[in-house]
Amino acid sequence: MQDDFTKVFDFISETKGDILDVGYGWGISAEHFYNNGVNSLTIIEKRKDVYKKAQKWAEDKPNVHLHFGDWIDIIPSLDKKFDGIYMDTISPKNENFVRHKTKEEYEKLWQFYHNSISNEEWEKYKSFEDYAKLIAKENCKLCIFEYIKFRNDINTKSVQIYWGMDTSIPALHDVGYTYFVAGKFRKDKYYESKQILPKKLCEELISDHKNFVIKEEAKKEIDGIIHKRSWSRIGLKYNKQFEKILNEKLFLSFKPLDLKKVECSFVTYNEGQGYDRHVETIKGLPLNDETQYCKTYDFTLNDDYEGGEVEVYDEWHKNDRDTFSVVKPKVGECLIYKPYQHVTYRNVTKNKKYQVLVMIKNKDLVKNLI
Repeated sequence: MQDDFTKVFDFISETKGDILDVGYGWGISAEHFYNNGVNSLTIIEKRKDVYKKAQKWAEDKPNVHLHFGDWIDIIPSLDKKFDGIYMDTISPKNENFVRHKTKEEYEKLWQFYHNSISNEEWEKYKSFEDYAKLIAKENCKLCIFEYIKFRNDINTKSVQIYWGMDTSIPALHDVGYTYFVAGKFRKDKYYESKQILPKKLCEELISDHKNFVIKEEAKKEIDGIIHKRSWSRIGLKYNKQFEKILNEKLFLSFKPLDLKKVECSFVTYNEGQGYDRHVETIKGLPLNDETQYCKTYDFTLNDDYEGGEVEVYDEWHKNDRDTFSVVKPKVGECLIYKPYQHVTYRNVTKNKKYQVLVMIKNKDLVKNLI
């Protein structure tokens, strides 16, 4: 599927968090990030004339921070970490960054991108990923304009690039991106995530259930590892709005799900409580058995607690107990786990954490006929 190139900027900044834009250039990416309502935008630019242009643009934008210099020198000095990083620094030394060019100017620019980059510049460009590790938050999205030319194990998006009226120049460019997970930039995160519940509904679910939960504790040794559970829970009361959101946001491809017929729990974690490495399947059942769990949907209802981060491990068959992604979900965010994944909820250290778990079995999902 083809997308306008600005869709990449939407993807990088969709968390509305802290964004790093390396290379101000035309200012297109910076404008898009800023207009997306990000928490902060940091720009690194090494050309003095372009830096002055960025300064003028940022004059009335207090959450935009500029650094003059080469990224290879600036990045190690930064005391901030980022949710999204975009890097596009390859351009002719005399590029004027005028957005509307003649046919000849576009063709000259195109030829530069494919013929004029020295080996030294290219090796430096490829090293950017290692520098980005110094400033990336867990699950940070990294997008490098020419990423696909030096890594093939990444995600790609085919986007439209405007090269003026010259149809002899290809209009598409494959842009690559990765996620910073467990100390490396990887193709995949260990979980899916969707922001779908309104805050008001989260507050309603908490109010309707918090006084009725029953404390549960369990402990079991499996393969020499102690698994522990300490929480307070109750079956979720039927909520029409919650059911509607699930069907519209998560199960649109399936026949409407009856919330009363699936396993739903409201869970409370008090201070000192957590959940250690639980498996999202019924042991001994084949994955395709109709009574086997196929997905777990984990909804966070509040964020006024400390601790309680979620460790999401890769699939169980890899048997890797040291590599996992850490996330602190936002209010209304749904984390989605695959079969045989392991998840640890770290102990809450202050206040209470509220959660809804929806456990879906194969038999619960019936495809809509086309």
